[in-house]
Amino acid sequence: MQNVLNQTKNLWKPPSDLKISEWADKYRYLSPESSAISGKYRSDYAPYQKEIMDVFNDPKIEKIVWMKSAQVGATEILNNVVGYYIHLQPSPVLIMQPTIQMAQAYSKEKLANMLRDTPVLNERVGDRKSKNSSNTVLSKRFIGGTTLNMAGSNSAASLSSRSVRLLCVDEVDRMEANVSGEGDPVLLATKRTQTFYNRKIYLCSTPTIKGISRIEAAFEESDQRYYYVPCPECKTMQTLKWANVIWEE
Repeated sequence: MQNVLNQTKNLWKPPSDLKISEWADKYRYLSPESSAISGKYRSDYAPYQKEIMDVFNDPKIEKIVWMKSAQVGATEILNNVVGYYIHLQPSPVLIMQPTIQMAQAYSKEKLANMLRDTPVLNERVGDRKSKNSSNTVLSKRFIGGTTLNMAGSNSAASLSSRSVRLLCVDEVDRMEANVSGEGDPVLLATKRTQTFYNRKIYLCSTPTIKGISRIEAAFEESDQRYYYVPCPECKTMQTLKWANVIWEE
């Protein structure tokens, strides 16, 4: 009975004013299987990730686009955003990967480790012994109200019949252009967010071919923010470009 009362009180708590990067610093733990530095998460290890996470907290911003290089922590940003929503913003969430197989791999390897090693998320996982449809590899329901579904862009069925507040599309440039003759999977998934006034759409990818890259096109429609770093010699703030990397033979 006490557990029921505590859960009811938690549902009536006012929304937290923590930004996602602050939430991650306070609650998140990195798994040894997923990170070279396991244990307590620290956003200052990769400060360029902070603004990407924190714009999710800006009510004026609906779409977040990250055109990125490889191995810059995209999965951890995705995990932090999803973890924040599970903990503090109970909502229907959809994560779309290029294929069903990649969605399953994310669920089993990345998501499962985060849920196991981050206490505030672990305590929101439902009955692990239950074999009902509310807790499968691609569909999970959490104590507090969040529903999380994972889909592949190569399966139209996995994109239909669900409304979502938070849509996260990973590796946009690896998506199929037309899924099962029903059209662009990114547009199909985006339609699932239309009933939410406070929806968030997150597109992330390493770009492929200039001029036909989806993430490049989405970035060009954005406000095109860059991350600036100081030159080690003159301290001029600049974006990192390979042409400016010079060393002695």
